[in-house]
Amino acid sequence: MKRLVVCLLSVPVLAFSGALTFPTGAIAETWKLAPGETKTYYDVDFTRVDQSSGLIVTRIAEGKANGPYRNWPANKGPILVFALDCAADKWMDLGMDFDGTKGLPKGWRKEAKIEDISGAVGKAGKLVCETKDTLPKVELP
Repeated sequence: MKRLVVCLLSVPVLAFSGALTFPTGAIAETWKLAPGETKTYYDVDFTRVDQSSGLIVTRIAEGKANGPYRNWPANKGPILVFALDCAADKWMDLGMDFDGTKGLPKGWRKEAKIEDISGAVGKAGKLVCETKDTLPKVELP
């Protein structure tokens, strides 16, 4: 009888905790091959413009676009996260994501800017800059 009571009491707790974690697991990821590239993909759903700075935040990875990053094979390497200043042709290194859960680092807008977007982000960076006006504009942390 005690097991039944504990079991019945734990069901609402599990349902509630599942409701809290579901949104983070349901974030869409659409990996597209950058035009002219053979193995570099960019995440269309992650790419957006920061309203306060005008910087574009994007991420790229090499390998096959076989679904969400959490299913990306470990041997394909990490996802690289960048902020792009298209007007100045500069980029900022926001780090690597090894498990698909990395957010933007604190103070990311103050990172050092480096010359040549295409040299770092490749043709995906050029495409993102060219389509800046069509990207979602959001207030990023």
